[in-house]
Amino acid sequence: TVLLSSLAGALQAQRAPGRCTPPDSTAEWYRRQREWLCAASTGSDTALRNELLAAAALDPSAKLAAQVGWQRAGKTSNAGSPAADAAVVKLQAMARTRGGPWPTKSVVGAAGVRAAWLLAQRDTALQRVTLRRMMESGPEEALGADVAVLEDRVRLQSGRKQLYGTQLREENGQLVPAPMEDSAHVDMRRDGAGLPPLAAAICAAKRAPAS
Repeated sequence: TVLLSSLAGALQAQRAPGRCTPPDSTAEWYRRQREWLCAASTGSDTALRNELLAAAALDPSAKLAAQVGWQRAGKTSNAGSPAADAAVVKLQAMARTRGGPWPTKSVVGAAGVRAAWLLAQRDTALQRVTLRRMMESGPEEALGADVAVLEDRVRLQSGRKQLYGTQLREENGQLVPAPMEDSAHVDMRRDGAGLPPLAAAICAAKRAPAS
């Protein structure tokens, strides 16, 4: 059996928690994300952008965090505020209009797109529509790394295997990826989506504060 390098690295990180290597912020994946996330434009619909940022509790003056590419599989967002509930309802209404407006980068800026992505985590049906809309809008309008995480999440909810290894679960006290398709090439797919290697993402997950 061929030892899969990406999974081997991830398992090594599990065995040596003090020596795991976190994502490299000098690497190309990080540069690509920062270029997309730091665009100055706030989009054409400032009111919608501000509404989404407030609902997702994002500070409009703060730098958006890079997408490292990991989530706890099956974990739902914490209970939201009335503003978050109202924003989800608004996104659901927008989603019902096929071909209608959607919070893409040119409409609400990079921060608004991230806010809509965060809000979508609270509703499984909205996640599927958000994923479709992000894919349809293309890489200039939606961050590929966020799309990859959402695609994995939606695939697992549909009973399919994930592609990018972003959905992690705990087994025997260790964080491991939920089942993946073609795990031998997971790091190639992650690189294509602008994500760091799987082992680095697992390292970041282990170091993250418990929520």
